[in-house]
Amino acid sequence: MENIILSLLLIKSMTIYEMRSFIQKNLSTVCSDSLGSIQSAIKKLFEKNCISLREYEQKGVLKKEYQITATGLQQFREWIEAPMNLQKMKNMEEGKFFFLGMAPKETRIASLKKYVESLRVEREKLLQIEQYIESIKNDVIQMNVERISEEANLGKHLLEVSGESTLENVVKNIYDYQIYDLQYGLKRLKDDILFYEEIIERELKN
Repeated sequence: MENIILSLLLIKSMTIYEMRSFIQKNLSTVCSDSLGSIQSAIKKLFEKNCISLREYEQKGVLKKEYQITATGLQQFREWIEAPMNLQKMKNMEEGKFFFLGMAPKETRIASLKKYVESLRVEREKLLQIEQYIESIKNDVIQMNVERISEEANLGKHLLEVSGESTLENVVKNIYDYQIYDLQYGLKRLKDDILFYEEIIERELKN
């Protein structure tokens, strides 16, 4: 969670509620969106001097906006430059599937059918998101370049960690990899649906 927050703060200074909203919309399958988890990570980042806080009033409401520090930038760099760990991408539900053969046939088939249906629903949601973000791609990139340019430290930090010479290149790279992640999710869901449907067919034939 700490590194997810640092990643968000590299893109935009945020309040806790803005972080939570972003996670709910974009990273719900990656990490928890509970306020408790986010607040706990914020506390740890503060203790390590990885983030700073700016308080201001907006429409009579006190806002607390968090920003990444040089120390936080270093932690992010160490995290992002380390190779991805396949073992950390494992899902505990795989253990349930491993032992599903212990359940009665009717239970196995019902469980698999429900799971396939949930995969179909998730895939449909991602297809709609993909269609939408492709339609606004150019506008979003330009809008974010302009927004980041308004905060000197954001632009400086992004150029530093990315090694790019322009914000346009950085923002395009960020956007491209978010699209790649979406496409990976779609491909994985498609393959999973086919895989589990084949098992259901075998169960029904036996």
